[in-house]
Amino acid sequence: MWKPFAGKKATKVINNTIEIAEFVFRQIPEVATLLQRIAKVASVLHSQGWAEANAGNLSIRIGNLIKPYLQTAGWDYSAEEYYLVSRSGSRYRDITEYPETGLLLVKVSNGEEYFPADAIPTSEWGCHKLIHTNDLNCAFPCLLHSHPTEVIALSQTPIYADETKLNKHLAFLLPELPLYLPKGIAITQYAKPGSRELAELSCKKFTDKQALIWQGHGLLCRAKSIDEALDLMEIVNKGAKLHFLLT
Repeated sequence: MWKPFAGKKATKVINNTIEIAEFVFRQIPEVATLLQRIAKVASVLHSQGWAEANAGNLSIRIGNLIKPYLQTAGWDYSAEEYYLVSRSGSRYRDITEYPETGLLLVKVSNGEEYFPADAIPTSEWGCHKLIHTNDLNCAFPCLLHSHPTEVIALSQTPIYADETKLNKHLAFLLPELPLYLPKGIAITQYAKPGSRELAELSCKKFTDKQALIWQGHGLLCRAKSIDEALDLMEIVNKGAKLHFLLT
């Protein structure tokens, strides 16, 4: 099991992308705790079979967590925002034990900067970024995506064509669902994963809701914490599973 780095407090100006990444991941207590939670969530997703191969990704807005530490360490902290983002090709099953190796820090200002510099974000980072940008009040800093089997299957059935009917149906099957998702579940029709089309469709439908089904692809949930995002994912898939058991 991964354990956070117990290093000494940084006393020098950090001046390269590897040092900066190590500083953020290993010497900021709040990030170390967050990495432990990410590892736990990754373990659950893998054990459920919702993260085959390198399926799924996540992004978490962490600017408020790390800016005070960056200032103390002597690093330019004036960027608009910072995110923890899944690396391209990363696997949830590996993040379970080694979360650092599957994540990178993305600094967003006029452009983007990656830490470490040679790390590449998930192909769906563009979609995540657009959703974060549209969340003007920063209400939901965590975005979690995976491939829940029953949700994907449900998205290929006739009832999926009508979002209102789908929500009423799932709420009938699982009365707890509206308690967790009082504004319901959003849906999109199929669009190529990682495409601008999918990003724009997602932002159009993901206005006041916290769960979004990508047809034939998977589920995206947003929440205040990574654990809450997983809660929502489990609830939606339970509803989808009941659909196939009872209809």
